Amino acid sequence: MTTYNKKLKVWSKKIKTEINIQINDIYKRDYKFYKIDRLERMAEKIDEFSDDCKQCNAFKTDIEDISKKLSTYLAGSPSLRSEYEKRNEKIVKHLQKNHNLSYKEYYTSSYSFIGIISGSAFFGAVMWFINPNFIVPTILMGFTIGIIIGRIMGKKKDKKQEKNGLIL
Repeated sequence: MTTYNKKLKVWSKKIKTEINIQINDIYKRDYKFYKIDRLERMAEKIDEFSDDCKQCNAFKTDIEDISKKLSTYLAGSPSLRSEYEKRNEKIVKHLQKNHNLSYKEYYTSSYSFIGIISGSAFFGAVMWFINPNFIVPTILMGFTIGIIIGRIMGKKKDKKQEKNGLIL
């Protein structure tokens, strides 16, 4: 590990410390609802990617500003909360799009949904041509098989993402 990377780790720890200082001023339900733990993970990832990505380096100032004003954002007016969410979402979208990060269980959920739709449609279409009287049980069977296959494939993809350290 280079000296530069050690210096970056200090930055994300500083952000976590700044958040922990304000933790008593934040309601528990707001901590969960506004995903403060995700903000800490975003700081770690921005810290990790900032030496190679100019955009991540620019987001460092945003995260510093957000962490310093966190209790003000969450205890403030709806417009302040909305501003917090917009700034947060902008960073998340960058991390997802440019660095292939995903949420935990993201692919399991997505692939399950796709499996439900495609399994139901495929089995329904096949049965429509064979015997339309049994279309409902066949669609349900396609639904079940689709969700099973989708979850298996999604779990594999999520494990690969987690192994590569690409979970947000």
